[in-house]
Amino acid sequence: MNRTKLNIVSFAAIVAAGLMTVGCGSSEKGGAAAGNAADSAKTATVEAGIDYNGKIVYIQIDSIMRGYDMAIDLQAAFASKSEKAQNELTTKGRSLDSEVRSYQEKVQKGLVTRSEAQNIEAGLQQKQQSVMEYRDKMMQELAEEEAVMMNKISDAIMQYVKKYNAEKKYSMIISTQGANTVLIADPALNITDDLLKGLNEEYRAQQNTEKAKK
Repeated sequence: MNRTKLNIVSFAAIVAAGLMTVGCGSSEKGGAAAGNAADSAKTATVEAGIDYNGKIVYIQIDSIMRGYDMAIDLQAAFASKSEKAQNELTTKGRSLDSEVRSYQEKVQKGLVTRSEAQNIEAGLQQKQQSVMEYRDKMMQELAEEEAVMMNKISDAIMQYVKKYNAEKKYSMIISTQGANTVLIADPALNITDDLLKGLNEEYRAQQNTEKAKK
């Protein structure tokens, strides 16, 4: 009977901690988000047929990620779903803990036979396995959704950058991350605010169009 106590008691903390590795808050996700978008930006190639003007400019991708309405909306929705899943797991874990404590009290008071105790232990172990499987499933689903979310944000940024540069005709747009990436540069070469303004205007227009269709 000690075996069941060691394996199951305080299970709520275990299931809650497991999901936190995926949905741990927007502040920690922001860095990874910016990095993914920056990686995608680095793979962009120049469009043929454009009369480039020879200028090299840069954008601060972490600032884009913090201010882009699409990124903010998607990350907020993802954080809400992560929190909901974590709460569900915590509830399941606490329920299992309660059953374990009830079982242990009965054993201590001699209210169950050895055969009954074995059956209860088997049931508790089965419930623990079920909760663990549910936790693993939710972690996998959240990880996949996060990857898709980042691909959507990255693709939206890159599609807009292409349209943006079709007019601006910059010879190179560099994606930087962090305050110290560009050591010395003319502030006029930083097009982050201009790009972010256009991204948000386009996103809001798309959102308004979708709402009008409903």
